Amino acid sequence: MDNVNELKAIEEIGINNFKEKYYCKITVLKCDFNSDLYKQYPYGIAAKCGRLNVGQEFISKCRWDPPEGICIWAWRDLIPVIQSFHEGRELPAIQCCTDGLRPVTFKLENCLRI
Repeated sequence: MDNVNELKAIEEIGINNFKEKYYCKITVLKCDFNSDLYKQYPYGIAAKCGRLNVGQEFISKCRWDPPEGICIWAWRDLIPVIQSFHEGRELPAIQCCTDGLRPVTFKLENCLRI
């Protein structure tokens, strides 16, 4: 099925009833704090990200809605890659959020819908 026909099929089903073929598993690998940069450009708390913890896992079941508990700023940074997994991307990806002082590194991987 080509993309145009696939989009028409989704429209007929209704976006709220669309079932993703693939999910995306998101794992927090690392939470950093760049203290040297913080000293030069301080803002906020002088610490690692307080929203996420190493080892946390999330499953994105829908390419448009963030899973419960994930940082919405990280979600916005990761969404283009997350969508590629919903399309069937097979190789894992290592990505990070765009907070230069408190970057969080994630592993994203494909998982079949259960």
